[in-house]
Amino acid sequence: MFVTGQARAMTPLTFQFDWKFNAQFAGVFMADHAGLFTQAGIALEARPWADGVNAVMDVAEGRADFACAEQNLIIAAQAAGAPIKAVATMFKASPYGLMAPVGANLSGLEALRGRRVGVHVDGVKVMALVKGVSGISDIAVEEIPYADKWGRAASGEFAAVQCYVIDEPIGVAAQTGAEPEVLKLSDHGFVSTAQTIVVSDETLSSRPDDVRSVLAAIFAGWERTLADKPEAARIVVDNYVPEGSPYKDVAYQTRTLELLEPYVTGGNGPIGVIDPATWAEAAELMLEYGIVEAL
Repeated sequence: MFVTGQARAMTPLTFQFDWKFNAQFAGVFMADHAGLFTQAGIALEARPWADGVNAVMDVAEGRADFACAEQNLIIAAQAAGAPIKAVATMFKASPYGLMAPVGANLSGLEALRGRRVGVHVDGVKVMALVKGVSGISDIAVEEIPYADKWGRAASGEFAAVQCYVIDEPIGVAAQTGAEPEVLKLSDHGFVSTAQTIVVSDETLSSRPDDVRSVLAAIFAGWERTLADKPEAARIVVDNYVPEGSPYKDVAYQTRTLELLEPYVTGGNGPIGVIDPATWAEAAELMLEYGIVEAL
């Protein structure tokens, strides 16, 4: 947790993350470190994810002012009546992917024809979408637990396993000495934003200037992050990642920033901006393949 804005009366706001403190949220941390929230009169409390936290519903039910989440979770909540709006996105594409041992020649989905792929429960329908959009049906997708999934790929039991490509391959490299081969699902039909920022309808209507101020600070923080990734990683590790966390490693966090940069800067328009056409395309595909049940 951090709270900015101590010298004068500030507007208190909270931001619930959808994962633990690490460089994936560097834009927020760098904005805080540079005093950008304080300059805007905002005292922002950032909260890491913990077991039992539903970031989107925390906003919908008034426990947080801001949160970030994957697009499908936001759409599902809106379809169920949650009074929330997506106002910006830290990642313009989803870092969902597959990883395989070096030498697997994971050059595309075609390399997985007739082979087994292990994914988590949230990856089963995503892989159905990817296979459908790509016109490839003969990949055997199986749900597997997170535990020892890399061992099952390394042993050859699975040709590839699900990963978050800006994070898990770095951990594998630390264990094995080489980053695994990676297939980005965003390159193969999976259209989605990630770490997308939501606020409640009430906050957006009653405090629009505060929303604009927070977003401006966050994306200025991302500009600072990408301008000097090693320094940003050092700041995040030294000031925000708690002791005992696997993310308490500057080299690890620098590599995460290198991998996530195209997700922040890619797509249409300036960083942070949600492209309406891309959002709509993603929503329709998610509905078609059962990732969400309604729009």
